[in-house]
Amino acid sequence: MPKRFILVPALALDELAAYHQDIVASLHLYFSPSAPTFMERFAGRPLHEVNGELALRLDESDVRSTFVALTSLEAYFRIDFDIRCRERKKDALSVHFRAVKKARKEKVRLDEDILEGWKTHGAISATLISQLRGAFKFRHWLAHGRYWTPKHGRKYDFGYIHLVAESIISGFPFLA
Repeated sequence: MPKRFILVPALALDELAAYHQDIVASLHLYFSPSAPTFMERFAGRPLHEVNGELALRLDESDVRSTFVALTSLEAYFRIDFDIRCRERKKDALSVHFRAVKKARKEKVRLDEDILEGWKTHGAISATLISQLRGAFKFRHWLAHGRYWTPKHGRKYDFGYIHLVAESIISGFPFLA
C-alpha cells in the first residue's frame, strides 16, 4: 500500500497563537522605558507618543497574525476538500465535493463551493460559516492592500479569529 502524506499548513493554530504572543511581548519590551536602548531610540519624545507608536505596532501585528490565521484556515478547508475527493468516501459532504470537483475542475471556489458544501452537508453550523465568510471578506480587504474603506460590521482581531478557527479545525477529521 502506498504511503499517504497529509499536508497541513506551515503554522498550526497553536503555533501561530504562541508566535503572536511572543511578538506582542517583544513589542511591549521594545517600547518599555526599562529596555536598554529606550533612551537612545526615543530620546526627547513624550511618553504618550511612544505609547501611541506601540499601539500602532500592536494593531499591525494583530492584523498580520489574523491574516496568517485566515490563510491557514483556508488551507485546512482546501486540504480537506482534496482528501475527501481523493479518498472517495460515501458521506454526503465527500460526494458533494467530488461533484463540485468534476464540474469546476481546478477552479474550486472557497466560498461558493467549499464553505457552502460544509454549510449544507457538513458538521459546521451555518452561524459559524457566516462568521467565517465575514472574516474572509476581511482577509480579502487585507490581501488587496486595504485601499478601500471596509464595511465589515465588526472588528476582526486575532483573538476572535483564533476562537472561530479553533471551533472549525476541531471538526476536520484528518486533524483529529
